[in-house]
Amino acid sequence: MRVRQSTLKQFGKCAKQYEYSQVLQLGGDQVGSLTVLGTVFHFAVDVYETYNYDIELAKRTFIFYWDHPEVLGEKIDFYHRGSSHNSLRQRGLAMLDRYHELAPWSKGKVLGTEIHFIVPLGDHELEGTIDKLWYRPGQRKVEVIDFKTGSFVPEKLRYNIQFTAYCYATERPEFWANVPGWEHGYVEFKGWQRQGWWYHARNNKMFNAGARGVEDYKRLLLAVEEMDKTIKAGVYPLDYSGESCGWCAYADGTCGSEMIDPTFIERPKLMLRPEEGTA
Repeated sequence: MRVRQSTLKQFGKCAKQYEYSQVLQLGGDQVGSLTVLGTVFHFAVDVYETYNYDIELAKRTFIFYWDHPEVLGEKIDFYHRGSSHNSLRQRGLAMLDRYHELAPWSKGKVLGTEIHFIVPLGDHELEGTIDKLWYRPGQRKVEVIDFKTGSFVPEKLRYNIQFTAYCYATERPEFWANVPGWEHGYVEFKGWQRQGWWYHARNNKMFNAGARGVEDYKRLLLAVEEMDKTIKAGVYPLDYSGESCGWCAYADGTCGSEMIDPTFIERPKLMLRPEEGTA
């Protein structure tokens, strides 16, 4: 089975949502303005890193694609409450300015941005895209940076499966074939520590996702193996907490529609004690 880190994340949040979108391919997803903001911001940062940290070019790139998202194959179906096209344009430009000024970037050397990979994981394949990869020679660390433009920051980044997947990929020789100029990176960085960082673009902060190692990669393989078993069994539990339902296109009407109408289910008759029998 080939699994993307994004679908693994979706499956972990709600397997039923995964079934509707990935297996049954029901469609119906509405794309919000903040999702497109993230896509355009990622693209502008890639331009910034590729063209010698030219912040003005990055900002012009952002403005063009924000005003013409269809060029990137994106569309905005709705704007989130309290936001507008112009206000989000200003937010994106401000995030780029803060990214340009962030001091920690001077402490490492960039290996690449928007790096797509497909690597083996047990009997499966793991696919994904790393936003930014860099290394710190003095600390012998290879670090994965994941850009986030929303307001949410997970509390348990140390066990975040997305960062585990990214770090694992960089440990594989197949990964480095897709990093221009670093085709021998597997050998050069063998034995170096892998670590993740969650870059929160809205408040310009870096959150440490922790280091990853063999035990984490075993847990990643377990997650994919269990996902594979569940798919083969055709069993897709829904998110019992309801936390992912607020952002799910299937929560209103689709989810549960295949079930029998509860009003048609025959209820068991009450068992009365002998003295409570009818006259």
